[in-house]
Amino acid sequence: MPKTNSKKKPMAKKQGLVIGAIILLAVILITGIFVFGKSKDKPKDMPTTTVTQTTTEVPTTQVKPVKLINPLTGLEGMDANAVGKRPVAVVVENSPAARPQWGLCSPDIVIEGVVEGGVTRMLWLYADVNAIPKVGPVRSARHDFVEMAEGLDAIFVHWGWSYLAEGAINARKTDHINGLNGKYFFRDTSRGVASEHTGYTNGEAIAKAIPDLNIRQTIEATYAEPFKFPAPGTMTTPAGGSCEKISIQFSSAYKHDFKYDAGDKLYGNYLNAKPMIEYGGKQMSVTNVIVLYCTVQPTGPVLMEMDLTGGKGVFASNGAYEEITWTKSNTPSAMLKLYAANGSELVLNTGKSYIGFVPAAQSGNTVVQGDTAATP
Repeated sequence: MPKTNSKKKPMAKKQGLVIGAIILLAVILITGIFVFGKSKDKPKDMPTTTVTQTTTEVPTTQVKPVKLINPLTGLEGMDANAVGKRPVAVVVENSPAARPQWGLCSPDIVIEGVVEGGVTRMLWLYADVNAIPKVGPVRSARHDFVEMAEGLDAIFVHWGWSYLAEGAINARKTDHINGLNGKYFFRDTSRGVASEHTGYTNGEAIAKAIPDLNIRQTIEATYAEPFKFPAPGTMTTPAGGSCEKISIQFSSAYKHDFKYDAGDKLYGNYLNAKPMIEYGGKQMSVTNVIVLYCTVQPTGPVLMEMDLTGGKGVFASNGAYEEITWTKSNTPSAMLKLYAANGSELVLNTGKSYIGFVPAAQSGNTVVQGDTAATP
């Protein structure tokens, strides 16, 4: 049996104890460092905070599109570039040689008034200069028409002037574009009429003239809403009764009939019993027919003067009519104001309008035909 060295056993045991003690000490040290480090970073009495990430939905505000309203018609669809700009008023003649006029159906509002010789002349109003097509024949200014334009803060467009119109424009520094400056006006001789019936212009030329002549483009706030219109999608009905036709007379040679079409709710214009048409054959039709009576009398050698301070009138729209009143005062820049029979501001229906300044002496020739014929 082999011999065993008994001296090595106690030594091995001692070494084992030493190694165990070292391991135990290392474990204690490591544990202490870990605990100390943890307690240093986060004391025991510090509360534990749990952070929860949440997503808050910001409510989206739906912005309604701004309705661009034409201030002369009340209709939506105005070009954004025209909003807040001054209207344009173009003088157009109405003598037989001038008919049919270029662009007769295009204006937002047609104003007609009598001048010398019982002839009428027109002022075509546009809220958007860029919507003006070829228009004319453009003719010379009359002082009453200058005042009508000033009452709407409109840029006045004409080809020549009477001495009273020239004096008024120069004295009041009225913004105007004159065809005597041929740069913005043209002639169409294709109809074979005298030269004075051939002049025309268009929106492109007028839009160029405005900055070229340093004319103010932004409308004065007072004139921004010259007429009152009903709520969108609704129509007003004048309170005087049915109106299938309204006939008016400026002179023996100028008689208008406006006949109502219930289908499109428009009044077609007939001059001296014939459809009043533009060049190309389309008949002029409007939503509102406004007849304003005023005193008309000679002034100077040959000219006529309209009393534009105010008076009575008739309003026809939506197949009905009523008697109205109107004012403008002696101030040329004063706005035209229209009042219903009950004294409230007149509400026009949305659409194009015709305004006739009819001599008060001819008021007896105004006839309204409806369910029961009436003479206002």
